[in-house]
Amino acid sequence: MKCNVIKLNEDDQFISKIKNGDSQIARFYEYDASLSDSFSKRLNTPNNGREEQLSSVIKSYMSDLDLSESQIMNIKDLAEGAKVVIGGQQAGLFGGPLYTFHKIFSIITLSNQLTNQYNEKIIPVFWIAGEDHDFDEVNHTFVFNHKKATLDKIKYHTMTPPETSVTRFTPDKEALLESLNQFFKELTETSHSNEVYQLCRSIILRYENWTDIFKGLLHEIFKEYGVLLLDAQFTELRKMEKPIFKDILDKSEKLDQAFRDTQSKIEAQGLNPMIQTDTNTHLFIHDENMRQLLKYKDGRFITSKSEKSYSKEDLFNIIENEPERISNNVVTRPVMEEWLFNTVAFIGGPSEIKYWAELKEVFNLLNVEMPIVLPRLRISYMYDRTKKLLKQYNLKTETIISYGVEQDRQKFVREKASQELIDEVEQMKVKQQQLTERLKSQVAGNHDNELLIEKNNEIHQEQYHYLLKRYLLNVERENDISMRQFREINEVLHPMGGLQERIWNPLQIMNDFGKNVFHPSTYPPLHYTFDHIIIKP
Repeated sequence: MKCNVIKLNEDDQFISKIKNGDSQIARFYEYDASLSDSFSKRLNTPNNGREEQLSSVIKSYMSDLDLSESQIMNIKDLAEGAKVVIGGQQAGLFGGPLYTFHKIFSIITLSNQLTNQYNEKIIPVFWIAGEDHDFDEVNHTFVFNHKKATLDKIKYHTMTPPETSVTRFTPDKEALLESLNQFFKELTETSHSNEVYQLCRSIILRYENWTDIFKGLLHEIFKEYGVLLLDAQFTELRKMEKPIFKDILDKSEKLDQAFRDTQSKIEAQGLNPMIQTDTNTHLFIHDENMRQLLKYKDGRFITSKSEKSYSKEDLFNIIENEPERISNNVVTRPVMEEWLFNTVAFIGGPSEIKYWAELKEVFNLLNVEMPIVLPRLRISYMYDRTKKLLKQYNLKTETIISYGVEQDRQKFVREKASQELIDEVEQMKVKQQQLTERLKSQVAGNHDNELLIEKNNEIHQEQYHYLLKRYLLNVERENDISMRQFREINEVLHPMGGLQERIWNPLQIMNDFGKNVFHPSTYPPLHYTFDHIIIKP
């Protein structure tokens, strides 16, 4: 496999500002990610003393997996005080979008680089957001059909979508296997298809809840890298988190104020806040088989769906005796994660690293230091066929990844069309406008006649526009093969108007290039970069 790095023209300059240490952005983080000494400073911070207990929890969580030697060693090193690079993601169908894998590769890459640079063991950890309850975000994925050059949505269908956390959800295995079958029906059958399909099928049959199925797939792909996995909703972890839950609850009013104040400062800098929430408690409770947001009102904590109320003492008792019923929202989840781990760097997606900027004072209030915050690696996969098509139509990879093919496609159609015809129609439009102006001058002051003439002009202009549109459409039909190839290029490198990794599923790459395409013996060694990586399997 070959790997090269390219620079993209980005509309969103936030990541570039982090890379360049922009003071407007850096002030909202504890560490300036652009400074190399930030890493040495963070590595020298004292540990929190929870590493041994946390190691035991992770060992318990991963006990149903066939651990690799590197995972066993990393669990041991974690107990002995090794720091981590960490990131997380929701449990998406069949692994979710490719960027889930890329986030893990980012964690692996940075932890390896820091280990080598500072001669200190740094462990890669992936946090599964099993507490999340937005099932519509994780119950579907997309598959690219090479023959039709189309993207198709594959969804797990259920008549009773869960209102509780996905970790508590047990999917219907027949329905899940049917979704898997639909996914593979759209794929081009290769020599790898059956092996990849059987891997997924065996994982579905082996595990029960939604996040365990997700965990099983991630483990099979990344175990040789030594990646440690942990579900935020794991009961043993919740028991460990009781002190910080109580602290969050006890300081809920101050915490909310700190969060709102930071958002105001961000707005004052001309930036748009990312977190939209009307809660003032920033905790969820599992109640009546639903995950419900708590909101403080008139001395009571009210649930968002059943409107059941609790006193602070009630919630303290639940935290003490049933901590698995309590979970974090977007404001308190990062602090919880960092309270648990001795983290050097947090790896997040573009939106994540933006909303972390809104949380610095929340971290400070809870006496947890924010780690270095970095964006994940961004990666696209280049097929031989796609590369040939780019060359055939003289297209630039960087341009297509950033903006898609539409401008180049229209240019191609115009070149195939009769420029003389187009020019004639454009001249007719100009003459029609000139005629309209002369007619209007002859009825100046007569409002009804002026409107009549203007309406007549609009009708004629619309007809000329229609003529050109239909003519160019006919040119497209005459060049149907090229139009299909432009569509193919777009769906591979700029699907649905964005990056490949935001839409494509990892199974697509595994089907085309082998079950072990992401294995350390096959996948190219990466170096952490703010730029875009192109991998040619």
